[in-house]
Amino acid sequence: MSTVIIDDNGVTLIASSNGLLTITIDRTQNFFNPLLISSLSTAIQKVEEAEHPKALIITGVGKFFSNGLDLSYMQEHGSEGTAIMIESCWRLLARILVMDCRTVAAINGHGFGAGLFLALACDYRIMRTRRGYLNFPEVNLGMQLAKGFAELAKCKITNSALLRESILTGKRYSSGDAVAVGMIDEECAIEDLSDRAIAWAVAGFPENLNAEYFNPDNFKKIKIELYVDAYRALTLGKINTLPESRL
Repeated sequence: MSTVIIDDNGVTLIASSNGLLTITIDRTQNFFNPLLISSLSTAIQKVEEAEHPKALIITGVGKFFSNGLDLSYMQEHGSEGTAIMIESCWRLLARILVMDCRTVAAINGHGFGAGLFLALACDYRIMRTRRGYLNFPEVNLGMQLAKGFAELAKCKITNSALLRESILTGKRYSSGDAVAVGMIDEECAIEDLSDRAIAWAVAGFPENLNAEYFNPDNFKKIKIELYVDAYRALTLGKINTLPESRL
């Protein structure tokens, strides 16, 4: 049995009776702008408040997982509006990064820029075959890889050669490319994406980990310890934080 917890501006949160929670983004290209960030933040708060055992899946609908930051919004609202939007995006990603349960990105299509960072914030990534690329577009767009995004990339892409190639060349990775280099954990046909994401998610339930004394608070603390530089940058960073700074 499943219950719709939130249905807000193209963002839905559905809770299953076994503790599985699924956030689905259905806003065409799923650009990150204040409206999407607000709706996702509301959904994440509900996930944070949910009882254990639980696990979270984040997915999209159609061609895009997310096409990244809303460049039209950024152009319209200038540097001040852009800074507010990106910093609120970072705060959201920080909460997902250290969620007190397993998180899985079910990548249904293209994941560019902030869309890729959303996937990287999750513990595991499953991607459909045949359609969609993962890409850091900053070099192509002439943009800086701002502090929060940079630290998140470094903490989740630990292969330095892959980090160099993906960011400094702007290469687009198909699902096959991404699984081969370790950017994602599995690729599968679109018709199997939901089932495979569920399998990865429920495998993280404490009973399936044989974690008799599982403690959600300490599980979150472990993630903070693992990803401390990214967590600090995402929670404390400002858009104008200098690249050479340590937070």
